[in-house]
Amino acid sequence: MFLNVAIVVLVLLIGYWWANQGVFSAIIHLLCVIVAGALALAFWEPFAYGLLMRGSFFDSYAMGAGLLIPFVVALVILRLATNKLVPANVLLPKWANLGLGYPVGLASGVLTTGLLLIGLGMMQSDRSLLGFVGYGRANAGTVAQIGGLWLPVHQITDEFYGRLSVGALSTSQPLRHYNPQLYQQSASLLRDSFKGGRGQVAMRPSQASVEWVRVCPDKCVVMVRFVRGAFDYGTQLTVSGSQIRLIATGSGTATPHVAFPERWRQEISDGGQHIFRFDDKSHYVTTIPGRELADMLFEFPWPEGLLPQFIQIKNARLELKQIQSMPSCNRVMRDGGASRAAATDFTGKRQLVASGGPRGGGISVSNSTVPVMTSTNRLPGSMKELDKKLLEGFAVFGRDRSFVGQQLRIDKFYETLGTRIVQVDVSRGQPGSIFSRAADKAAPDAVAMLVDSVGNTYTAIGYVHERPDGVAIRLHPAQGLSADLIPHLPTSGTQKLRLIFQVTINSTIVGLQLGDVPLARCNISVLEHQR
Repeated sequence: MFLNVAIVVLVLLIGYWWANQGVFSAIIHLLCVIVAGALALAFWEPFAYGLLMRGSFFDSYAMGAGLLIPFVVALVILRLATNKLVPANVLLPKWANLGLGYPVGLASGVLTTGLLLIGLGMMQSDRSLLGFVGYGRANAGTVAQIGGLWLPVHQITDEFYGRLSVGALSTSQPLRHYNPQLYQQSASLLRDSFKGGRGQVAMRPSQASVEWVRVCPDKCVVMVRFVRGAFDYGTQLTVSGSQIRLIATGSGTATPHVAFPERWRQEISDGGQHIFRFDDKSHYVTTIPGRELADMLFEFPWPEGLLPQFIQIKNARLELKQIQSMPSCNRVMRDGGASRAAATDFTGKRQLVASGGPRGGGISVSNSTVPVMTSTNRLPGSMKELDKKLLEGFAVFGRDRSFVGQQLRIDKFYETLGTRIVQVDVSRGQPGSIFSRAADKAAPDAVAMLVDSVGNTYTAIGYVHERPDGVAIRLHPAQGLSADLIPHLPTSGTQKLRLIFQVTINSTIVGLQLGDVPLARCNISVLEHQR
């Protein structure tokens, strides 16, 4: 009720304002709104994905801000320019200004409010927007219309710019074909996520890729590979059925066919694959904690003879490739699951020795921050903590280990549910050294990774660097560490470096490698922490 009233009142006020400014001013402002909206939609994705998304908390707000910021900036610039170019108004009778200016002002109000609602709908929030849910998963898990607005400004705006994109303002990538039914995405398909909207609502297209597509007489199966950056806040992927849609090839002024998935296939904790249905609101696509790659199969109902062009996941548009026709998709779903890479052969490599603590051997299952112990009061602002455990950031700590009370003490790394922290000494002279002659064979941008017994890899998420001026700790659990962030140790061997990994519980680590080059072998069971 509140949102309905607010939209109607806002549109009426905008119309009344421009009616009082005169019909000529109202027409100029409407043209500015139309052009500003078109520019905002044209630069929306490059601006949001290219500049605003940086792997931080703001990623969940980038799509909304990426639309609204260009719109406001363009509208202000256009209004200032038109005020300079056309400083005087056209004198008309009052009845003409009110009678003609008011409808023109209302049109400006509808488009402005519609773009505002679409932008806000792309931002992280609860599933509802001020109590309004337009589209989402019904009780059976299927995507359907749940509610509507008295004045559906978001739908009117989407339809207006959709027609312009294939008409007067047509482009090679029209909005109508490349992001059809945008108003449904914003209200409220994207926000119909895990735990009523707490799941992340956006990801970059580079964080997932389509491996292949199989088109059957009445179904279509798409295999998608997700990387760590797509996971919710860097921990675990969660995707609802309303956040995934398959879009057909568009042509002309018609809206292309859009379908939502009925089933998906994913890896489960025992290492096998299982097929699930989107037939309940509690069903979500998820990954196993600690995994860095996740291969998923999505099955869509699909009309025979129709060619799919894109799949959109959390509004990220992914190009389809390796499209093949199949007589039946049941077998594809049953037998065409994600292929697991073969484990690296570490035979003959140096042995990583297990130890009871992070400093007593080559490899250890421990979240201790030794030799660093600090407190919540002394923690630098560049380092974040959660539950009095180091979570993310960079900081250099002194070697002072004065007593810190249990209430404030921080001496552990944060372990995501379902994972354990594994630390490996990669200093010079150690069995797992990344500065050895064997490591010289790796590519310059190669990253260190642990490998488990079934071929899953785990790249480093941080390091502990003991250096003369203190102990530097860097943690990037969401993106992992790129090669340029790993410190280079001097040949004197006086500095120590431990890499921090986040590994799925109940895995068995069999070796360490740098890129494709195996460095050391081991046989370490990563068991659940006994709290």
